[in-house]
Order: sequence, then C-alpha cells, then structure tokens
Amino acid sequence: MVKAINQDFVRGSGINQNRTLVVAGIATVVVVVLVAITTALIYPKATAQSGTKVHLVLPNVGPGLQKKSKVLLRGAEVGVVTDVDSNDPYSVHVDIALDESAAASLTDSFDVDFRPANYFGTTAVNLISKTGGGAIRDGQTINRDSAPDFTMSTMIEHGSIVVDGSLTRDVISSLNKVTDYATGLAPLIETMIVVSDNVSRTQKHLPSVLMSRLNDLTAVFPKANVETLGALNAITNSSFNRMPDGSRGVDKAYHDLMNRSLTVASDGLFGAIGVLLGSHAAELTPVVTAVKYLSDEVPGVMGDASNMTKLQEAIEGLKRSFKGPKGQQTLQLRILLDSVPGIAQSMASMGVAPDQIPGPVKKSAGTDQPTTKKEG
Repeated sequence: MVKAINQDFVRGSGINQNRTLVVAGIATVVVVVLVAITTALIYPKATAQSGTKVHLVLPNVGPGLQKKSKVLLRGAEVGVVTDVDSNDPYSVHVDIALDESAAASLTDSFDVDFRPANYFGTTAVNLISKTGGGAIRDGQTINRDSAPDFTMSTMIEHGSIVVDGSLTRDVISSLNKVTDYATGLAPLIETMIVVSDNVSRTQKHLPSVLMSRLNDLTAVFPKANVETLGALNAITNSSFNRMPDGSRGVDKAYHDLMNRSLTVASDGLFGAIGVLLGSHAAELTPVVTAVKYLSDEVPGVMGDASNMTKLQEAIEGLKRSFKGPKGQQTLQLRILLDSVPGIAQSMASMGVAPDQIPGPVKKSAGTDQPTTKKEG
C-alpha cells in the first residue's frame, strides 16, 4: 500500500505529488551526470593550452618544475609546461606547449636549461635558440643530453657547500685584516677625492694650455737634473766625506770638531741671544721698532728696478773714468767753474791761481755771469 505524501509546494493529489517528485529527482540525476561527463571530457580539451606541442626528453629537471610552469625564450614567456613525468629511471619527460610565433622562430636545435622565472625563484624552462636544424613540428620529441640547472635553490645549495668548505678560521682572519686595511685607507681615499674635487673646482684653463705649460717645465727639467746631480756630487765629495789623506771615508775628528762648533754656537751664541732677548724684552722692543721703521723706508729710497739700472750705468761710467796702465790708473775729470765767489776763494786758499788752471780763463769785470770753463 502506497502512502500518500502531502507537499505544500506541489499541488494535486498524493499520487501526482509522488510522480512529480520522482520526475524531478531523475532530471536532477541526469543533469549531474551530464555536468560530470562534460567536466571530465570536454573541459580539459576546451581549456587545454593551445600552440605547438613538444615532448622533451631530458637527463634531469630543475627543482620545483611542475605543470603550468613557464617556458621562457630570451627572457619572455612563450609557453607553458603541460606535463612532467619522472617515472623513467634514466630520463625525465617534459611536455611543453609553445606559442605559434615562438615555434616559428625556433628550430629543433635549441638548447634547454632551467632558471628562475622571477624574483621569487620560481623554476621555469629556458629555451636557447641556435642556428641550424629544422622547423619544429607539433608533437615532435626532442632529446637533449644536458640540461644545466641555474635555479635559485641549486645556486643556494652550491653556495652553502662552498662556504662550508672554504670559510675557515684562517679565511675569516684574513678577511678581518683586509677590512682593517680598507678602513685604514679610507682617510687616504677621502683625501684624494677632496683633492681631486678642489683641482676640478680651481681648474681654469683648457688641457691644451696646461700641456703647453707642462712642456715648458719639461724643457728645463734636464738642466735641473744636471744641477741636482752636481749638487749631490758636491755633497758626496765634500770635506765631510774625505779623510785627511784625500781618500773617501768619514773623518771622525773633523765631524767631532764641527759638532763641538755647532754646540758652542747653539749654546753660547744663540742661547745667549735668547737669554738677552728674554730678559731685556722691554728695552729691546723700542730699538727693534725703530729699526723696523728705518728698514721699511729702504725699499722706497732704493726705488724700482730702473734705479738699479741707473746705478749700474753710473758705476760703469766711474770705471771708465780711470785710465792708464794697471796699477797706475788716473782719474779723468772735467770741472766746470763759474764765477761764484765761494769757489774762487776756495781755489785761492788752496794756492791755485786762476792763471794756473789749465785751459782758457776769462774774466769779465763788473759782472757775475759764468765766464770760465776749465778742463782738467
């Protein structure tokens, strides 16, 4: 006997309500089955990566490679990994899907390695194009004997191995010394930077002008070297490095004498001067000040370089005034006398009469104008 079910949201008798519920349940089951079949069969094909499929057979893969990992070419993403199979004990099978443009630009001679795809170290397959080979076909299998691993995890692992094997106490001590030396050189480097900056700030001429001036310096440099070597030779061959018999050596007696002389000069002479200056500072200050005032006027009295030229000419003229053989030079003078009474009286007092003066003597009575010109 069938029990009737009364539903508020289904109208009709109990039999109609049961029939409606059965139909709705069967329809729901059919829809669920269809959705499951579509998801299992149609969706993978609909969402499958489009492009050229390539099957890679490699000896190894980079750590972390999996489905949907990126495929790179010259740093750009050109595909995706569709499958990774490592069941083969001697190789690893990697399926990739390439973009049509990337597949067209590559040949089957490309190389493969593994490296990070981004800053976070995600592993990606990197393709390296090479010349030669043929065009890539869809579904083609490519074997490679090597696939370098440049992933971040491998680099960290290798770095840890290197540090663990080489970072010993001696190496650490050497690094500490290098750091100390570098710290000590820091002021020198800073000084060089400051000097270079100051030179650049004060640089006012072009390099061509500076080079011409450098040429002027180098032109006299050989003569300067000769004079320097001559000075060194004179110092080397001086009496300080000669024995009494003329041979090379250190004359100890002579050096002792010079040492005692310098000691006497420093203690007896300069020491006494220092004591005098220290004990009579008040008395010496006015004297020094007066000497300073007098010496300050000397440059003004001497004048410029033209005065020295005139003085030299006067000295040369004075030298030419002395004539005669060596040891018997006489002074040749030309004297001009006028009618000044003082001069005439001075000559008369010396016993020289006007008629005794060589040359013509003329007098004019009643006048004080110059009348006489004598040479002697």
